[in-house]
Amino acid sequence: MRRWIVGLILLVLVRPAESWGAFQLTPEVTQYIVSGIDHMANLDYSEARAAFRRIKGLASGDLLYPYLEGIVEMDETIQADWEDEEKIEEVLDQFLERMEPVVTRGEALLEATPDNPDLLLALGVIQGTKAVVDRTRNNYFAAYNGIRASHRLLTRTLEVDGDCVDALWPLGLYDYAVSRVPALLKPLVALVLPAGGRDQGLERLKRAAQEGSVSRVPATVALVRILIGFEEQYAEALPYAERLATRYPGNPEFLFLAAFLYSETGNTQQALSVAEGIRKALDHKHPYFPLELTPRYLQLRGKIAMDAGAHEQALAFFRQAIEQRNSKYAWITAWAHTRTGMIYDLDGDREKAEQSYQRALEVEKGGLARERARQYLSEPYQGKENQGST
Repeated sequence: MRRWIVGLILLVLVRPAESWGAFQLTPEVTQYIVSGIDHMANLDYSEARAAFRRIKGLASGDLLYPYLEGIVEMDETIQADWEDEEKIEEVLDQFLERMEPVVTRGEALLEATPDNPDLLLALGVIQGTKAVVDRTRNNYFAAYNGIRASHRLLTRTLEVDGDCVDALWPLGLYDYAVSRVPALLKPLVALVLPAGGRDQGLERLKRAAQEGSVSRVPATVALVRILIGFEEQYAEALPYAERLATRYPGNPEFLFLAAFLYSETGNTQQALSVAEGIRKALDHKHPYFPLELTPRYLQLRGKIAMDAGAHEQALAFFRQAIEQRNSKYAWITAWAHTRTGMIYDLDGDREKAEQSYQRALEVEKGGLARERARQYLSEPYQGKENQGST
């Protein structure tokens, strides 16, 4: 669920100001918001705060600044204090408390200017973000109301201005999420929430990723995750991941995604080049490449070697990843065990493969790696397919 928060926090609304009343987003406000988003994507939180702070005294700042400030605080806390559940819960609750007067203010403005597309978009995104945080804090009724309000406001945005591409990202994400609801629950969901659809969701996300202004980054991140995790369309995901890795080299997540996709699509040298950049950042103690990332780097190198058919080299990297495991990247340990078992299956050593899969199942928070291990315990791994996360 936290990934949804990280994605949502990057969407802030901006369009050229026209004559829609009190709430107007001027080019100056737009510039600062886009700058803040870029700094956040590169994990430069102090610079993001500085950019957003410039909005405080400008037009629409009374509505936007508290939201943007809360977004930075949530993301930074999740990044820095990932193990401190109490601290994370505290910052999420603070965000919800801060948004109450913001939503009230936004609704009052909307009553005065109901067809203001900037305001509709702004309030729609704020409501959507608040709904995700409410869901994370188990405030289910508030989350349900927020989702409905957000969808209504964003849909109305497109009715007022069909060229508002930035509204397509949250709507596209909603469409795709609803399409993933299990079949047994679809009739119930259809009774309480607006309809969604896979194809429409992907189309909207792609357009926002290509044409959006402030929505381009969050739409791109969401699209890459969906194309990798659900659609298994690695070649299609690669250009989007390349864009993120090139523009935001300070964010290790984007580099790992690019290297993973290069390896999956047979571009071994490109994958190794990106992996080497990660290694250098680790060696130079880059602030966003802590030593905790080392097992993830080692597992990545093993994955690249495995995809290239260098099984002995891959096993050596996986062993190192397991030896240097840590609690933050427990899922990496699970993948190292699972992929070790996959190699043993390919090499015809079923006994060792089963032992490796069993070790993967023993790792708490192993996620998809444990699912794969359970699958290959029942049926031996026989060749290339979706091999999961980076």
